[in-house]
Amino acid sequence: MAGLAALLSFGSDRTTTQTLQGLSAALAPRGAEETIAEYGAARLLMRSALPRIHEIEETAIIVDGIAEVSSLVGRYLRHGPAALLHGEDPYALILADIGGLVLCRHLDGPPLYYTRSRGAVIVASEPSALLAAGVQAAVDETTVTRFLATGSCDEVPATFFQGIRRVLPGQVVEVTAHTDAGGRSEGWAIRAHPPVSQRQVPARMALLRGKSGTERTGVLMAGAGHPDIAIPTAALLGATISSAGTPRAVPVYSATFPGLTAGSFPQAVLGPLADSSVRHRAIPLYADEFDVDGYLADLGEPIPGLWGYLLWAIAKATAGEADVLLSAAGWNAPHGHLSRLSDRIGSRYGVMVRFPYCDVERGDPAVRHEIQMLAERTLPPASVRAATSHGSHIESPVSEVLQRLRSEIAGVLLYPRDARPDHHALATLSNLDKASSASIDRLWRRYVLERWLATVIAPKQATVPTARPASAAKPVEVSASGRSWQRRMLVTESFAAGDRLAEKLAWYVTEFATSADKQARQALRQPWYLLVAAKPVAVTQGRARAIWEIEPGRLARGLVRLAGQKIRHTDPWSMQAAIEEGGTIRVASGALCAAIGSLSWYEKFSGAKARSVSPPREHACPPAHLAVVSAPKHANGVASELLSALRRALPEEIFASLQGCAIVSADAEGVRQLGWAGAKAPAAQLIRRLCEGNPFGQGDERTPVLIALGSPAGKPAAQGKKSGKRQPSRRR
Repeated sequence: MAGLAALLSFGSDRTTTQTLQGLSAALAPRGAEETIAEYGAARLLMRSALPRIHEIEETAIIVDGIAEVSSLVGRYLRHGPAALLHGEDPYALILADIGGLVLCRHLDGPPLYYTRSRGAVIVASEPSALLAAGVQAAVDETTVTRFLATGSCDEVPATFFQGIRRVLPGQVVEVTAHTDAGGRSEGWAIRAHPPVSQRQVPARMALLRGKSGTERTGVLMAGAGHPDIAIPTAALLGATISSAGTPRAVPVYSATFPGLTAGSFPQAVLGPLADSSVRHRAIPLYADEFDVDGYLADLGEPIPGLWGYLLWAIAKATAGEADVLLSAAGWNAPHGHLSRLSDRIGSRYGVMVRFPYCDVERGDPAVRHEIQMLAERTLPPASVRAATSHGSHIESPVSEVLQRLRSEIAGVLLYPRDARPDHHALATLSNLDKASSASIDRLWRRYVLERWLATVIAPKQATVPTARPASAAKPVEVSASGRSWQRRMLVTESFAAGDRLAEKLAWYVTEFATSADKQARQALRQPWYLLVAAKPVAVTQGRARAIWEIEPGRLARGLVRLAGQKIRHTDPWSMQAAIEEGGTIRVASGALCAAIGSLSWYEKFSGAKARSVSPPREHACPPAHLAVVSAPKHANGVASELLSALRRALPEEIFASLQGCAIVSADAEGVRQLGWAGAKAPAAQLIRRLCEGNPFGQGDERTPVLIALGSPAGKPAAQGKKSGKRQPSRRR
């Protein structure tokens, strides 16, 4: 597919050169060669293997597709812009004359986009080229809302980008200079003509349109995911086999998901066929290797349905094996975006994906009957019966794929670009086995949209490092209880449910003790304390539950709506866990107090157990970034177990100086000691001072262990000179 672009502006300056360079660079995947021509106020640019700008009768024109250029220009000069829509083949073109530009897209020809920028009008085959030319990437909220609600995205001129419009199939757009009464230019006027309705063609001709004996044509058996598409897919396969111009087997491609339930549709339909007529290749797609970001980078904008990703992945994997791939997608769903999908795949991977059923009136019973008859005429009866009986298995196991992707999807939905988690989509993720197909489709659309926002519109810059190296955990001096303390943070591995926490932490502490500097080794022979963050303790006890494992009740959802952002638990999952920990009456009473503005009464009523429930945090150490973590159980016992492990691991003289171990919860709401083991518990003031500023970290620092090293209780008096004179004492 060629890359077309145009710039319509007054004058030529450095900005014009930069704009053309940006357009050309962004369209580079469409061809290695470029050509640029200036015609009046317009500059035309084309990238392809053999780019060509036609100059005919005071016009310049660039075309992507099959068109008789001289005939089109003649019609345009005689009858006006509407005459550019002509012929049996789809195409897109940009025409420049003395008056400005004319953009045209015939039938479902390649896409064209246009926008205003800095007093100019810029046109390109892809929105990404307009962005590269300096257009700001801003979201069109109306398009986003419609896409989430219905899946519709390319049926109207508006795109996902604010200010960027598309030329619809069968539409002509004129861009001309706008002048005032004195004949002075006031900018550019854009007039979009109403689209011309596409002519419906008979079903059988639609199936075979665009095929020739020289093309290597294959069939994609990855459809739009509905049983109703089974017979149309079978008819498409049969028509391709019967019209093949060579005895070579027709390549047939489907998707398979290793480790997941495999649909039997392709095997059932292809089984009765002779091996010489088809060559089937099932493309393995591993759910944990989905390249959604690469998919969106190619498409530029989201499209609905997991099947779109499947078509892209199959075409990418089979590039070079076929010239054309036919798909029955579009038979039972909106299909405005299919031409964009075909255009992007063709420009990147050199294989054309065609959707013949987009030209068919699918609601016409006569058309459906013809499709049925076409399948019966071109396929063995056993294949037709298999298509009918196995229609429900034509779609990939979408629910299972989303189950495999749920950690990634949950992270995207919990921390969206607009900072408003989609609770409806997350609830679907928690009940995929019970969710309706409409809810599952919306979940996928929400996920794809958020990935597009993060990768195309505003790539996120990590504000918290993924891990802090040990060298960054520098000693910090703290004064408390009349003494000076030095806190040392130990960097550890991430912990998971079932880990033997006491033994692992004892190893880290022993490594620190044996490799510490001289000052720390001396301090370890004086009284010292060990503090451990409560969250990793809870994680090893299995107290961290992923949000999809929690099913919030009506009360939890109601309390979240009631209290809003005033309390710690702003989502239904952590609220449900708080109710289970603190009790229904206590938490409900506390939320009611918070709703009327009394936060102190909320803390009093809800109780320590409920307040200790930690909601998910975006940059928390896994699994806490996608999980609700409750307070650890038997914290005193955990501290005792850790003390016993240290007794076995530490040198005797160092262990003898250890005053005890504390399990501590530290967050924005304060510091709480949950467990203790040792001779005498430290003062609450000491624990608060040592944990001031939450040294355990709010992100993925992985510093759950704090060693508090104390200095001597008092310093000796300063020694005077050897003169025998007594030095004056310091006044206190």
